[in-house]
Amino acid sequence: MIPYDFKLLYQPTPEEMLHGIPQNTEHWLNARCGRITASKRAHQILYSRNSTLNIMMDQMAIELTTPSDDGFSNAATAHGHAFEEQAIDEYDMMRLSSREIRKSPGMFVHPIFDIASATPDFFVGDDTTGQVKCPYKLKNHLALLHFGCRSVNANYYTQVQFEAFVTGREHIVFISYHPDAPATNQLFIEEIDVCEKTQDTFRRQLEIIQYMLGNNDRYNEKKKLTDLDSIPTLF
Repeated sequence: MIPYDFKLLYQPTPEEMLHGIPQNTEHWLNARCGRITASKRAHQILYSRNSTLNIMMDQMAIELTTPSDDGFSNAATAHGHAFEEQAIDEYDMMRLSSREIRKSPGMFVHPIFDIASATPDFFVGDDTTGQVKCPYKLKNHLALLHFGCRSVNANYYTQVQFEAFVTGREHIVFISYHPDAPATNQLFIEEIDVCEKTQDTFRRQLEIIQYMLGNNDRYNEKKKLTDLDSIPTLF
């Protein structure tokens, strides 16, 4: 276990809590450090062993002293960024709704668990969060088209559930887009229900992890942390 005083590099202002931290800014990069984001670590807190969660918490601590750029610059992410706005525009044209779409709303931090954050790709109205994937390989887009988000990539499913959890939104839209697919198959739209069981697991895990980070504690592999009486109940 790494001894440290766990203090996040950036705390959002009240306005940023409501309206988001603008994406790809210095504040956004700093705010990601030491946090569990929807695209990074959210899947771990659902499915990882305690030993892996201990490593994750140590990594979160290291980020506070040696911030990184998260390795966002590669061919796949560049491809995604190039077509993301086009995908949202295509979705907007297909909707039978006049509700406003807000692109790139920014990063949001959970109002209670400040180690939890998410950066959705778009919002629809005041109750829907949206995520866009523009797979680099056409076959990956076609797999999503035929089998759906959860069946093809469990990380994607966890990401959108975590985005809904952090932003407090009741509905999820998942989009996959590839310009090289046949015209009728370029855009895949999936409406996903918020899973209350998954949301409850997020709450329980974050209660434990936030408590341990704040008290410089870790899971004891010989004696699993099962007695939660000493952890304040937040809900």
